[in-house]
Amino acid sequence: MSDAGNALRLALRVADELEARNLPHAIGGALAFGVWGEPRGTKDVDINVFVEGDRLDDVLAAVRAAGADVDDAAARRQANDRGLIVAHWPDGFRLDVFTPSIDFSWEALRTRVKVAAGAHSGWFLSAEAIAVFKLLFFRGKDRVDLARLVELAPSLDHAYVRRQLVEMLGEDDERVRFWDETVATQRLPDEG
Repeated sequence: MSDAGNALRLALRVADELEARNLPHAIGGALAFGVWGEPRGTKDVDINVFVEGDRLDDVLAAVRAAGADVDDAAARRQANDRGLIVAHWPDGFRLDVFTPSIDFSWEALRTRVKVAAGAHSGWFLSAEAIAVFKLLFFRGKDRVDLARLVELAPSLDHAYVRRQLVEMLGEDDERVRFWDETVATQRLPDEG
């Protein structure tokens, strides 16, 4: 099985365990990017959970039930300090569980989308949420992904992404300028 196929299988396993515990979530990262942009291989699984801290033990139980190893004490510290819990499967795949650390996390919950994934269906971050998170991380690979996302996702709401960025970062932030330039560059000539 390919890395992407294995990652999707593992992500859906975690999603099933979260769903069984009534924990709102969405698959993110390369797997969600593949839904809206271009599928690619990955060695990790990103899952966003939309819960308050009092449900963290339920999240950790779901992660363990999905077969990943997680240190509860370290996970609690990571969630409080960084909004990120790191776990690992025995086969080497990494699981990054993002907990709400900024207000936009709740907007990502509101805009998540149910997508068929093979014989299953699962919740994935929307294309817009992927764009906003990539603009917040703003690594080199995120900038490349953003250009591809704008090119390949015709229904991507460019204005929505920009509004979210301006609300969080202000009009003069370099990420807002980058977004504007990326959207302008990717527009087709007849879009004027």
